[in-house]
Amino acid sequence: MQLDRLRRMALFAMVVRHGSFSSASRALDLATSVLSSAVSQLEEELGVRLLNRTTRSLSLTEAGQLYHEKCVEMLAAAETAEEMVAGGVGEIAGRLRISAASDTAQKILLPALAPLARQHPKLLLDIVVDDRIVDMTTQAIDLSIRSGWLRDSSLVARKLADLHEMLVASPDYLRRFGVPDSPESLREHRIIGFNRFAEPTTLTFKSATGESARIVLTPGAMTDNVAMLRDFAVQGFGLARLPSYMVQRELASGELVLLLPDWALPGAGIYAVTLKRTLQPPKVSAAIEAIGNYLASLHVPRKYG
Repeated sequence: MQLDRLRRMALFAMVVRHGSFSSASRALDLATSVLSSAVSQLEEELGVRLLNRTTRSLSLTEAGQLYHEKCVEMLAAAETAEEMVAGGVGEIAGRLRISAASDTAQKILLPALAPLARQHPKLLLDIVVDDRIVDMTTQAIDLSIRSGWLRDSSLVARKLADLHEMLVASPDYLRRFGVPDSPESLREHRIIGFNRFAEPTTLTFKSATGESARIVLTPGAMTDNVAMLRDFAVQGFGLARLPSYMVQRELASGELVLLLPDWALPGAGIYAVTLKRTLQPPKVSAAIEAIGNYLASLHVPRKYG
């Protein structure tokens, strides 16, 4: 492969990363015409269109998406090699771009990675907070921390911990509506619906003896943000299904009360998600280890699950 082709591949990837030719031009200190020409020449050499261009936006074609993934892998390998040589093999240094939902960033990433950053002053944390699942290739994300289930086969996921969920409510709410003593008794209660669930107002339980129960509740409020879900619960809007790491302080202070401890909600997982690479940079491996260790320290045992 010609060296000029490699340069054009890198420029194409940078245009996609920055979202436009003009933004990439400013970041790279290159003329917009140079970038446009590089992408056009790539398209001519490959015989396919890589980008859909309008006056206001760019988007990848299907062929462009596939080609872009390989270009990003090439850039990532080059950046990893540069970091390892410049800082010494195995040194934890350089920009580490991590994406996570707002609750995960606040409750997990910051306390987990602060000691790592203090220990390695050449490491620059760049946290992208977004409650939506971001495109790791176009946004140049090194590591994404996700809760739930991984569906994108182009990514590599490592399970860091089980995601233990609890059913909680405030003392004020329980005084007004009563304390439920079984899943069936929940039918008289209200729930704070979480809009990112397929069924925001439905609860599914399993007991120690293998019994199962599925209950649909009336919503008392709705949200798509986990922190707001917890705050709604503290204010007495209804029952809430929340991950254990989000309610430890509130349970200890008595602001929230654990309900139906003999019945388990279905668990999911917390995953470290990366792009497919032959070799992960030391900074990524170190961050995954630090987050995993921190999650282990937060583990709240469940009777069943």
